[in-house]
Amino acid sequence: MDDDPLCLEEYAELVENLGYDCTVAADAAQALRLIAGDPAIGIVVTDLRMPGMDGLTLLDELAHRFMPTRPLVAIVVTGNSTLETAVSAMRSSAVDFLTKPVSLDGMSGALRRAALRWARAVAHFKLLALTPLPEGGESSPTELPSGGGPRTPTTEELQAFAARLMQHRQRRSKFFDPQILSGPAWDILLDLAVAGLKGEMVPTSSACASTQVPLSTALRHVNQLVEAGLVRRELDPGDRRRTLLQLEPHALELMSRYLASSWDGVDPKST
Repeated sequence: MDDDPLCLEEYAELVENLGYDCTVAADAAQALRLIAGDPAIGIVVTDLRMPGMDGLTLLDELAHRFMPTRPLVAIVVTGNSTLETAVSAMRSSAVDFLTKPVSLDGMSGALRRAALRWARAVAHFKLLALTPLPEGGESSPTELPSGGGPRTPTTEELQAFAARLMQHRQRRSKFFDPQILSGPAWDILLDLAVAGLKGEMVPTSSACASTQVPLSTALRHVNQLVEAGLVRRELDPGDRRRTLLQLEPHALELMSRYLASSWDGVDPKST
């Protein structure tokens, strides 16, 4: 969000060109309303200097009102970068700090890091949602302890969660060649599976961003998946400058079967 319409438009274009969905807000109050009304919002990009509620106050609102109960991360942009403002932003839960003018590479790196932090937060909240309560307990899995913040899982809970992750990893090899399924390649397959189940294609830049690795590394994995016959790549008919990706029909079927075999009845909305 930014109170300068030109900057706001520029940021939105940068974010969308990188393959992320983007909702804009002209001020902090509007941003808070949007965040409260849309649980799908996970990353907030905000200017520091704004009329009314400034960026640091907004970050405090996010930290106290939303972050204890849902995964949410913030990136700060400012035209007046000082050590003091940077420290203040980081103390207020910002995960990155960009100075104007913001370049495509700068925004790409910040969003990549923010998405990684958000994904970790999602996993943490999902773990809390899966954790059984003590017998007779009446609170929800994400109830805050007196010190604030989500409850820290016990060693036993982490061990059980790790065991489940290993089981899911082993199950993948029944459907796909383990040599193909290194981390970035699997992230790409999951991203394309989500889109494929909705009948959609994914911009190459978006699929690469989902891997949280350098663009050149992600593109190499995309090429490997294309060569393996799992992913189809074609030019975007609406914009010949970019390419779109989708799973080949047999790959989408395999991913659907894998996801069905891994389904444990957990409501995705709990994240």
